[in-house]
Amino acid sequence: MSEFCRHLTNGLDYNNVAGEFTVSPCCYFAKQDVIDSTQNNMGKLRQSWQNSDLEKNCAICLHAESSGINSYRQASFDLMKAQSNKLQHLNVQINKQCNLACPSCTAIHSSFWFQENERNNVSQPLRIKNIHAKEKYESIKNEFLLWLKNEDLSELKYIKFSGGEPLMSDLHLRVLALVDNPSQVTLQYTSNFSIMPTKLAFETWKKFKLVKWIASIDGVGERFTFLRWPYEWQTLDSFTKLAREQAPSNVMFGVEHTLNPLNIYYFDEFQQWFDQNISTNRLGDKSDLNLHLCWGSLDIKYTPVKLREQLIKKYGNDHTISSLITDVPELPQIQDLVDYLDKLNQWRNQDWRKIFYDVQHYFV
Repeated sequence: MSEFCRHLTNGLDYNNVAGEFTVSPCCYFAKQDVIDSTQNNMGKLRQSWQNSDLEKNCAICLHAESSGINSYRQASFDLMKAQSNKLQHLNVQINKQCNLACPSCTAIHSSFWFQENERNNVSQPLRIKNIHAKEKYESIKNEFLLWLKNEDLSELKYIKFSGGEPLMSDLHLRVLALVDNPSQVTLQYTSNFSIMPTKLAFETWKKFKLVKWIASIDGVGERFTFLRWPYEWQTLDSFTKLAREQAPSNVMFGVEHTLNPLNIYYFDEFQQWFDQNISTNRLGDKSDLNLHLCWGSLDIKYTPVKLREQLIKKYGNDHTISSLITDVPELPQIQDLVDYLDKLNQWRNQDWRKIFYDVQHYFV
């Protein structure tokens, strides 16, 4: 049997799910296992992952591949070497502190979303409340650090921090302090580009092979502010320039651009900003631009048929956007998306119809 994905044998994703300490082979794997830091049962867990329904558990990667996007699964063969059972790729996302409430996100991943729901008297289940309970987070954090101290990190090659906003706490620095071979390890931070790392963080980064500082940016101008609320575009634009000036020379910038039914029409506008502002790092190396399809409240599947036709007309048959949208099935419940956007209008004193004026009529 050919090797399916190296995350199954060499990757670990540590998470905070409903206030419990969980682990999976990667951040996209559907099945999350609750673990006990006092027991070393990783071998059994890895065996169960490999024997599981991979078509179900790895559906996100398989769907990306069917849409022409290079998946996390495919990338694993470049990130990790074969013939080893030791940990090589580590993803840490147990901290859900965040200062934004993006429409594409939820209280599962953002403390600011949790607070906004509370302000608007939205009933939230206990599993959500547990994620943001301070005592539960501290317990998970301590369990995780204990687990990591007992893990063999001798072949570790890659550490990815996400959240939440990973730079809002010092957890990442406590993890990095446990790495014995920093010059062999690449770091990645998936960030909203609103928190400047501390002086200690910059000094620590210098010890590592490479640091990929990846910004989540889904548009420009007022469209950015709507999709990364309440972050103002001018602040982000200024932060980008300052970060490029202050970051150590081993920092490589990049952008994760999440495509949804509202912003996909404006991708050319974003591409122009990216090319002019962040397409290379200070040494001239090319920055990564990763495209993701949005799921959940702003699911790309909500893109109306007429808008899809207009996208192909605008970009041409051979453009990445046209290829992506052609392969995405349609969700007929477009009114659900409109109701959600109208609710945000009321909460945030915005008007999505004006902000996305060129496409709003497709959702009527």
